[in-house]
Amino acid sequence: MTQSSEQRRDLGLGVAGGQEEECTPDIVWLGIGSSSVVITEEGVVFVDVPLGNRAGQRVVEAIRKRTQAPIHTIIYTHGHMDHTWGVAPLLSDAQERGYPKPIIIAHELVPKRFDRYQRLHGQHEYINRIQFAIPEGEKVLPPQFFYPDITYSDAVQFKLGGLTFELYHYMGETDDGTWVWVPERKSALIGDLLIGGCPNVGNPFKVQRYTLEWAEALERVAGKNPDFVIPAHGPVRRGEEARQICLDTAKYLRCIEDEVVRLLNEGCWIEEILESVKIPQDLSGKPWLAPVYGHPTFIIHGVHRRYAGWYNGNPSELFPAKSSEIAAEVVRLGGIEQLLQRAGKLQQEGNIQLALHLVDFVIRGAENDSKRREALLLKANLLDAKADAEPSFIARNILRSGAQLVRKEASSL
Repeated sequence: MTQSSEQRRDLGLGVAGGQEEECTPDIVWLGIGSSSVVITEEGVVFVDVPLGNRAGQRVVEAIRKRTQAPIHTIIYTHGHMDHTWGVAPLLSDAQERGYPKPIIIAHELVPKRFDRYQRLHGQHEYINRIQFAIPEGEKVLPPQFFYPDITYSDAVQFKLGGLTFELYHYMGETDDGTWVWVPERKSALIGDLLIGGCPNVGNPFKVQRYTLEWAEALERVAGKNPDFVIPAHGPVRRGEEARQICLDTAKYLRCIEDEVVRLLNEGCWIEEILESVKIPQDLSGKPWLAPVYGHPTFIIHGVHRRYAGWYNGNPSELFPAKSSEIAAEVVRLGGIEQLLQRAGKLQQEGNIQLALHLVDFVIRGAENDSKRREALLLKANLLDAKADAEPSFIARNILRSGAQLVRKEASSL
């Protein structure tokens, strides 16, 4: 079945688009991108808007089946595109109906994030195309950024239609995060604090993320004893299960954070840390912590990057020679045929990662185009095999994208 770009991206964000979930008669997760709504007598509050204007139009159509009240407020839980792009249809709806323009509220760092996206437009187009398997020619960043009308620092609240909306800042997947508490409904609308799997800390492409603060925010949500916890990408969590998932996820993050810090304090370098950190058995089997999007290895890297520099402990690599020069020396010593044969043997034994390293020596060090082509095609097959076994959406897309690029390079020789 062919999927639309919006469907592909939803799948990459922890959960496929689904049916609406009504938590209370006035709080609904729409099942379209990241959007939830709170319907009051005075107007509708959107918590996040979906990715793209087509999806934005779909959420307008969905809400108009429930109420004709004005869209009063839009709250961004953070500045990622899948939570902020689809504003235009909501503004158009207000204009067409003669309603006041909806007010957009977000944390004070969201405008700086939008500024950075525009400054690094090309980079974000490139890295997100890989992360989400977006075809060439399809836009990644929106044509227009809708900056918030109101920003806040630590916490803010407002009342609308008899309901209270308490907004709390947190740092987690981003530094500009907001989660929303509606006390009259004991409902927490939490953006990407939960994503249906392993938290996306240490994303290989993205700027620093915040493991400890992510855990602290989840503990604060659990501390409200919510009846409903509504993540941006679903599914809605209810009652004691909601509280337990928040606490399990917080414990998972704290365990990794504490282990990396302990090992750093013992003088360990990144390779030793990656080898040593293990997920406790009472957490590793939880379905809501499965590495379907993020990955525990990424979290380890994320924590390490926050507290340590890039030096890996080996002085030989402080000012390294070019990788092509190193590879050429290895090829001269080991021989191309021997390296390729050994890589093939390792593939048969299931040691795909080590085989990839040997093949890279041939690709970078061989002067013979025929042998380079052979090595490139072997590398592509190895990457596909590794992708087939990889549960993380992000890692799988990196591997498959790499395989495509390698095959393209082979075809040019």
